[in-house]
Amino acid sequence: MEIVTKHGKPIYTNNTVTNERELLEEALDKNVDISNIDLSHHDLSFFDFSNLQLTGAKFTGANLEGAQFQKATLNGSKFDQAILKNANLSHSSLIWCDFQNANLLSADLTQSLLQGAQFQNASLQKADLSGASLYGASLNNANLMWANLCGVELSGADLSACDLYGAFMDMKAVLRTNFRSVNLQNTMLSNSLLQLSLPV
Repeated sequence: MEIVTKHGKPIYTNNTVTNERELLEEALDKNVDISNIDLSHHDLSFFDFSNLQLTGAKFTGANLEGAQFQKATLNGSKFDQAILKNANLSHSSLIWCDFQNANLLSADLTQSLLQGAQFQNASLQKADLSGASLYGASLNNANLMWANLCGVELSGADLSACDLYGAFMDMKAVLRTNFRSVNLQNTMLSNSLLQLSLPV
């Protein structure tokens, strides 16, 4: 059994192992470089990727429910159609990542770097994005119902047609955000319960 990059190049091989999770754990124990790894459609729920260098990794369609990515470097990685319910991506670097059509229900993205990230049609319902940087990110048609957006940087982000019903945003986030550079066309603000409170 082997682990390969998204370009098909073998990273680590062990013919005695038949479980993908065990093979990945073994590779990490041996400090194998797994940047650009292809873990598409694998079941890695609750796996611990904390502090790892995973630039350019591919997680398309993977089950990453409850996975731990705290302080990981994942710039340019693909999470399209992945399941990330209750995953912890706090304090991680996710610049230019692809989360299109991903399920991030109740995911923790606090203080994460998400500049230029793609969230089209993604579910971020009840997700915690407090303190995150979404500068230039695309949230077109994303579900942000009841999401925590306190202190989020949204300058240059595309929020067209996203659902912000019940979302939380404090005055600090509002003042730091340049809404003139944000595309709010068709955004469901008129029916939202956008809760604004002064910072403590």
